[in-house]
Amino acid sequence: MKFCSAAASLAFFLFAVGAGAQTTAFTYQGDLSATNAPANGLYDFQFQLVNAKSNAVTAPLTNAPVAVTNGFFTTTLNFGAAVFDGSSLWLEVGVRPYGDTNAYSLLLPLQQITSAPYSIRALAAASATNAMYLTEPLQTTNLNGIVSATNLPPNVAFLNSNETFSGGVNLSNTANTYAGNGFGLTSINPTNLAGTIPDARLSANVALQSDAVLNFAGSVGATNFIGAGHGLTNVPGAFFWVTVSGSSAQANPNVGYICTNNVTPVTITLPASPSVGDTYKVAGVGDAGWIVAQNTNQQILAGNLSSSVGQSWTASGPGNANWTAIACSADGTKMAAAISGGYIYTSTNSGSTWTNQSGSSGAADWSALASSADGTHLIAAAGYSPYLAESGDVYVSGNSGVSWTEALGSAAWSGVACSADGTKMAAVDHGGAIYTNYGSAWGAVGVTSGYDWNAIAMSSDGTKLVAVEGNGGVAVSTNSGSTWLGVTNVGSSANPDAVACSSDGSRMIFVTGNGGQIYLSTDFGAIWVQQNSPVSGNLLGVASSTDGSRLATAVGGSGSPGSIYGSVNSGGAWSQLVGAPMLSWSGIASSADGSVLAAAAYGGNIYISSQNSTTTGTAGYLFGAQQSTIELLYVGNGQFLPLSSEGTIRAH
Repeated sequence: MKFCSAAASLAFFLFAVGAGAQTTAFTYQGDLSATNAPANGLYDFQFQLVNAKSNAVTAPLTNAPVAVTNGFFTTTLNFGAAVFDGSSLWLEVGVRPYGDTNAYSLLLPLQQITSAPYSIRALAAASATNAMYLTEPLQTTNLNGIVSATNLPPNVAFLNSNETFSGGVNLSNTANTYAGNGFGLTSINPTNLAGTIPDARLSANVALQSDAVLNFAGSVGATNFIGAGHGLTNVPGAFFWVTVSGSSAQANPNVGYICTNNVTPVTITLPASPSVGDTYKVAGVGDAGWIVAQNTNQQILAGNLSSSVGQSWTASGPGNANWTAIACSADGTKMAAAISGGYIYTSTNSGSTWTNQSGSSGAADWSALASSADGTHLIAAAGYSPYLAESGDVYVSGNSGVSWTEALGSAAWSGVACSADGTKMAAVDHGGAIYTNYGSAWGAVGVTSGYDWNAIAMSSDGTKLVAVEGNGGVAVSTNSGSTWLGVTNVGSSANPDAVACSSDGSRMIFVTGNGGQIYLSTDFGAIWVQQNSPVSGNLLGVASSTDGSRLATAVGGSGSPGSIYGSVNSGGAWSQLVGAPMLSWSGIASSADGSVLAAAAYGGNIYISSQNSTTTGTAGYLFGAQQSTIELLYVGNGQFLPLSSEGTIRAH
């Protein structure tokens, strides 16, 4: 075979014979001729395997130097085992003189890799049925098919039997997980567990948050406990205070909140599901004060928040009417009001709606009204009032004003009174006598004629009576009108126009229709003392709570609009109820606790100030100004009761 060298044109002949070997290396022998003569000396050889498309399938293998004697040479080649996969291969041989740096001269033609005669049997190894004579180690990558279980060593683990591993078992899947129920596993390191252990697999000594009651055998220590703390005992200083500088906070039971915000009122929201007996305190330190907010179906019984009474009023009843008298039940739900020259109206929902009782009471120049504690029994008088002087009758009702019966005939009736149970009543004739009815018949009692009686009041049991007349006289009876203490003249300038008393009759008050004078008695009317008050104008109405601690009086008179004044300390101090409009007031009534006030305006409306509770639900709230405090107790049914309060607090 001729070839050309890069250094010189030389002709070589190559005769190659492949020799088998036990390893992947094999011996290659050949004859090399140069210029038609056997070659001698040292040469560099380069070998490479190519496929049928003459594409190299191995990297070049260089053997240098290789000794060539009389053209004969022997060298070892090792291309590895992987390349001999049964496909047709050719050996490409390149040669150059030893040390020559020119390119190798390729010898042609390529030498095909062929099999030795007995090695042909290896072609059937893939389908061999008997390998018992294979004694040398066999590469496992060359095995095809399934090895029988009987031909495996005893240390092999089988899937269809119970296995015991002498060492650890390591998982190599991506998630490093074990699939199966894990039954019978022991000595598992908890740090290697992933996921959540079901409650049923935990020890009975584990405390679960879902348990209603947890009893710890030892003490429980923590730097901070959060929650209501119901049932905690032996806790020093069980009530805690929290300072709130922001704009809101969620209230927790038995916690007080000090509100320090100077710009925005701090809203303290009551819990949605409190427990009976929980208490809450709020104190306003910041300029903006505080708000106690409610949840659905909650309300705050604000009747004993004295500073909130009478600060908010709502117009009610027919407007532009000449209202001359008004009365209400002890709880403030049932009311009655009368129009001069018109009819009597009644309400059973604290003045929200009114019913005209024209079909039963008729039209009259009504001058006075009084009610029993439950609002069932009513007494109404027609006749004399500061606005007119006419004759009329006295009527009584035993069904909350639905029907009426004439009780006393024509006179200038100016005032009426009723006991708490409605069995005792009294009326005064402006130019005549005092009349009473204690369950049998009406009759004039005690002081009779010669006085201009303007009003009368009685204790809840009807045993104490006080009547006032226009010339400054006051008459008092402590035995149901059987005897009277005479007529005490409290002052020539006094013109008593309205009177009221506490439920036991120990505290009495009357106001004058000229100059706004107020007189009080704390000893069942024995001694009367004029009060130094800021009230001015003609006082035509006065009302008292059952204990006499809360009082209200209204300024009126034809063409003399005025305000309403209140006292929360039994008349010791008076203040204008700035929330009431300036009108010509003709009468005022109070609930037993003084939390509900109802006032009638001559030529206007009826006005209601109901502070016995906040509005039910999320719309209701308490507002406290700076330096105001309140303590609330949850009493059940969505209701909170103020235990104590200080400062200016408004119920909405």
